[in-house]
Amino acid sequence: MRLANPNSASAGALTDSQLDRVEGVLLAQAVGDVMGVPYEPGEVPLEGPAQLLGGGFGDYAPGEWSDDTQMSLYIAEITATGADLTEDAALDEIARGWCRWVTVDGATDVGAQTRAVIDAVADTAAAPGIAARMRAAAADLHARTGRTAGNGALMRNGVVGLTRLGDRSATAAAARAVAELTHADPLAGDACVIQAEMIRANVMAPAWQGMPYFGANALATLDLIPAERREYWHDLFDGGILDADHYQTPPAGDGFAVHALGHATLAFIFANRAGHRSAAAMSGDRGEVARVWMNLLLDRAVQASQDKDTVGAITGAIAGSYLGASALDPQWVAAVHGLPRRSDGTDRTAADLRALARATATAGLNR
Repeated sequence: MRLANPNSASAGALTDSQLDRVEGVLLAQAVGDVMGVPYEPGEVPLEGPAQLLGGGFGDYAPGEWSDDTQMSLYIAEITATGADLTEDAALDEIARGWCRWVTVDGATDVGAQTRAVIDAVADTAAAPGIAARMRAAAADLHARTGRTAGNGALMRNGVVGLTRLGDRSATAAAARAVAELTHADPLAGDACVIQAEMIRANVMAPAWQGMPYFGANALATLDLIPAERREYWHDLFDGGILDADHYQTPPAGDGFAVHALGHATLAFIFANRAGHRSAAAMSGDRGEVARVWMNLLLDRAVQASQDKDTVGAITGAIAGSYLGASALDPQWVAAVHGLPRRSDGTDRTAADLRALARATATAGLNR
């Protein structure tokens, strides 16, 4: 594979372990999303492990994923073709998909900021240049409110981390380009860049060896953040509210993309501290250990957050890139389903998530 720039890394063919981790990104995102769905309104107390209850803000069926995963799949349909997400041709298709999602396909529980931007341009979705108009609407919203770093760009971002597995700079550029369609605040884009690079690095790393979490570190991604904001992020992760020492007290207000990302990274620290005490973690059965860790991660993300389905989805995408789809509880994998529907009108399922993730990763490696 020819290197695109000095920050590229040769990818070659993906191993079975890497393909498991590729599939894990969308699949664990969906499971984390579904785990949080029933409990986010607060009417159903979360006591003990999450249950397949459905309900929530979208009145979902048991196992049905929410807007977090719905939006991701409109991205995945484009990334599966190998399209360059920094080009407006690809971004136009994503933007059109989201407009169709809101106006035709039955979108559920759309975030206020995302809906405001999509509603501003949906009537012109068929005309050329929809991505540019969507970006302009997002920029206008930011100019009017100054508050557009919500977690809505981050919740759908996981699959972008699979688009150019051999090129960290291209991955970062894609993450920011997709984020900016609806979220003009650069902090939202930064959060997407950090998560996407963690996912990319996890997939390209050696397989997990059954030890505590030693996957991608957020601090190692900060060279991809513009220089004027690197210190801000460094100080958050090193001594600030997202430092590992705060794993028991993640920041409040996880509707803010920065705090939502922090909930995800701190869930890994929590699992590190709690995981070694599990009897399964001492059993020597690596598959069982991985399942214990995955359950710890997703359960912690949902338990500790306010925006439970979204934090579950954000954490799940990173967890899947590290532990793989094989670490997920088969009951949850069998249950997950949702929009956008297939051409025959049926809901997408885990099989669709696996296929779209694989196609995205392999198409990106072939460019």
